[in-house]
Amino acid sequence: MINARVIGHVEENRIYQAALTPPKAKELFFVSTYNSADPLSNAFDKHGYQRPPSPERFAEIGRYYAEGNNRHKIPPIIISVRLSDPVEIKRFLKLLDAGDIDGIKAAFGAFVASVIDGQHRFHGLIAAWAKDAEFLPQIPCTLYFGLSFIEEATMFNTINATQRKLPKALIETTRGDITEAADSTYAQQIRRITFSLCRDDGSVWGPIDGIEQINMTGVRDPNRQVTYEGLRRSTSNMFPVQLLSRLSAIDEHLPLKYAKRYWAAVAKACVEAWNGMPEKRTVVDPDTGVVTFEKIKYRIKDLVGVASLAKLGKDVITTHIDSGKATKLEELVDNLAVVDWEKSPTNKWMRSQAGFAGQKELYTLLYELAYNGAEPESTDFGELEGEVLEDA
Repeated sequence: MINARVIGHVEENRIYQAALTPPKAKELFFVSTYNSADPLSNAFDKHGYQRPPSPERFAEIGRYYAEGNNRHKIPPIIISVRLSDPVEIKRFLKLLDAGDIDGIKAAFGAFVASVIDGQHRFHGLIAAWAKDAEFLPQIPCTLYFGLSFIEEATMFNTINATQRKLPKALIETTRGDITEAADSTYAQQIRRITFSLCRDDGSVWGPIDGIEQINMTGVRDPNRQVTYEGLRRSTSNMFPVQLLSRLSAIDEHLPLKYAKRYWAAVAKACVEAWNGMPEKRTVVDPDTGVVTFEKIKYRIKDLVGVASLAKLGKDVITTHIDSGKATKLEELVDNLAVVDWEKSPTNKWMRSQAGFAGQKELYTLLYELAYNGAEPESTDFGELEGEVLEDA
């Protein structure tokens, strides 16, 4: 077992590739964090530049790399070796290749090798090794020499400030289509129903002229307000575990059939809002008589509308099954025809908050209308907030 080795250089005296086992990495590397002192720091109290690590992530990361062949899937950790003299660099590399970490520290100090990027991966691998002493993968590292402390901090900021958190919609799409495609868990069943709603031609949420209505990646798109994640979460509210199991026991395809049927009934009952028609209205300036056109915005396909309707769908589908009446589902949904879905601060129906936060209030109004024919009376609801498309 080779504990540490230098693989070669990308640019001599500047960039090298190396590999170390977790115990050797633990001995050699340190992380310059805001909560720790760094002797090279130019800050008033010598603090470092990275956010403190999140220890709760270590075990999860460690478990991943300890499973199967995942030890061979470790991305390189970026290290700043705080040496610039060619003679010292050569000596450092010779000691590293011999696995002599004590010799490196004796010659260059305990803070000579700073982790610029990959601190959670670094800590996670150490956690996995601490749990199993036989877990000794070769951790690939890219070593940068000759960086100043400010250059280190700038590199860290540039790498991390330009990163974007993966949208939950894309994570769930990948799980459903790729990483968990063969699973039969409740979560995967919900993903499959949602995929069919998004992709089947027989679904009112399906593609129009070959273009998907649902935003499958979560990247902000004003023309597709509802993300896959929003619809997936809404579908899980429509089919909690008990209802999904009940329907699947009758027919494994029944949940999807009811999901399509319910949304088709909604689209029919609220046809103008569903289709966004009329798209614009004429506005006449009372002072000048100038005629302009303003776009009408509807909330039925905003997340608060989708989430509230999906939650109501659970009740409607359950009532339909229990009633034994062939058209009970449509009869209940038809009562929603009087709902005004226009996004307006004076609209008595659209008083709730945006996103999943507002679903409870709107759901209550829709439930009362569907089951009791009751309409809201108050119109003093204040300003509407912008929609939240994702809940990460």
